[in-house]
Amino acid sequence: MSAVDPLAGWVPMFLSGRGGVAAVEWGYMGGERYTEPFCQGTLHKLAAKPFNQLFRRRSGLELLLERAHAHPGLPLKGMVFHMSRCGSTLAAQWLAALPDSVVLSEPEPVDTLLQWLTPYTGGDGAEYLRALLAAMGQPRRDSDRHLYLKTDCWHIGHIDRLLAAFPGTPWAFLYRDPVEVLVSQQRQPALYLVPGSMNAHGLAAPAELHTDPLGHGAWILSTILDTARQAMERHGDGLLLNYAELPQALESRLARHFGVDLAAADKDALRAATERHSKQQHLMFQPDTAEKRAAADERVLALSARWLEEPYRALERLRLQG
Repeated sequence: MSAVDPLAGWVPMFLSGRGGVAAVEWGYMGGERYTEPFCQGTLHKLAAKPFNQLFRRRSGLELLLERAHAHPGLPLKGMVFHMSRCGSTLAAQWLAALPDSVVLSEPEPVDTLLQWLTPYTGGDGAEYLRALLAAMGQPRRDSDRHLYLKTDCWHIGHIDRLLAAFPGTPWAFLYRDPVEVLVSQQRQPALYLVPGSMNAHGLAAPAELHTDPLGHGAWILSTILDTARQAMERHGDGLLLNYAELPQALESRLARHFGVDLAAADKDALRAATERHSKQQHLMFQPDTAEKRAAADERVLALSARWLEEPYRALERLRLQG
């Protein structure tokens, strides 16, 4: 008789490092799926449930390694890196609409672990990355066969580490005209606009930008684009996708790159994923390229010209050559 798995249905909700001791905070997920645009939306709902408030479990990182041997999780079929505000959430939602796939979209535990490497884990952390994705990427349905990871935008700086942990895994980088991205950030600032927020990921902006959030964001974005260019030149299995190609390129270029079997897919579900607003799913998607370009002020245009135009054009040259 096989032993009962005491953590069947449990997933890492977040990692904590109180007192310099790394710990995994587990919550019971059962058969629920990651249905929110971002993985953490689902995990926050789980954490708020009375059962997980009362019976949350905590373990060391070593339990991740032990558990991964017996419960390796779904194989990672593709990784999505991105510039931010560029259609990557749409890509993740499209992949999640496949009948055989689990998508981890910007999971907070992965971000935490990447910041910890190597203080708590030693070495390059490949074993821990594989074990964490195994714990989070268990099948949610009987039909699930594949796992996809959509990273945070700044995780392109960890691409060497991630590809070393998952060798041979195809990856894509999504990006967009930087003027449009900066307009979006001007309206709804992301975390990386906060000076110093990305230091733990090795992204320390020049001192002149420490009092300039939008300028800080432009510098971060320029580094992301340049790192993506270097990764394309250094690694195989990469695909560049410009926002202007979406959503059509999901079914053509991305599906082919990730080896997606569209013959077995629910075409209506895939189409519905592209017609909804990816982050506000009660709304229909409305193209906003022209509106964003019209809204760009002199500050946005100047920042784009200073930091972003050159690395963006370099990526475009690579994409068009490919």
